[in-house]
Amino acid sequence: MENFDKKIILDDGTQFYGYSFGAEKDCVTEIVFNTSMVGYQEIISDPSYKYQAVVMSYPLIGNYGVNGDDYESEKPAIDGLIVRDYNDTPSNFRADKTLSKVMKTYGVTGVCGVDTRSLVRHIRDHGSQRCLITSVNTSVEEGLKIIKNTPVQKDAVRSVTCDNIHEYPADGDIRIVAIDCGMKKNIVRSLNKRGATVVVVPYGTTAEEIIALRPDGVFISNGPGDP
Repeated sequence: MENFDKKIILDDGTQFYGYSFGAEKDCVTEIVFNTSMVGYQEIISDPSYKYQAVVMSYPLIGNYGVNGDDYESEKPAIDGLIVRDYNDTPSNFRADKTLSKVMKTYGVTGVCGVDTRSLVRHIRDHGSQRCLITSVNTSVEEGLKIIKNTPVQKDAVRSVTCDNIHEYPADGDIRIVAIDCGMKKNIVRSLNKRGATVVVVPYGTTAEEIIALRPDGVFISNGPGDP
């Protein structure tokens, strides 16, 4: 073993080893993967990944840092980020923080140095499953017990929807009410570019309340959870 200090225990008993970055904490969560070559800042702040750890299949992550303009929500939504090679010295004039610093700030645990190619294949072949991200000293037996005894997080939409109604004006005459079930900021930007004023409402907003806003159309966003 190569002095690893962190590992991932899947609930089928498979283990993957790596090194810690981001927040120093253990985490029980669902594990999934993403095949994007870029966009890790958008991925960590995508509310669709609430209660999940994301494995990046592209090997080099962190190389262009993080900036204040490219978040898809107000703060990162994921539980964990798992990568092959993490770069903590970004080269990008727009970067104002490193990825690891942002993850520490918001309590997102990370593991680097992982054989992500093998891990992605395992998830592809066996399906997404729960896992424990923990110290390398945690035994598989103990890890499986922790996973079993940790309740499955539910009602993710309630935890990522907005608290209040927000209006994003545009120059056109179209008015869209967007029901926020975990909506990315880029949806609002895209509708604004097409001349639509967007009124974002919490997911529990009633039909009567939406009609009172006098929309030309209603948009229901995607979000976390099973489709």
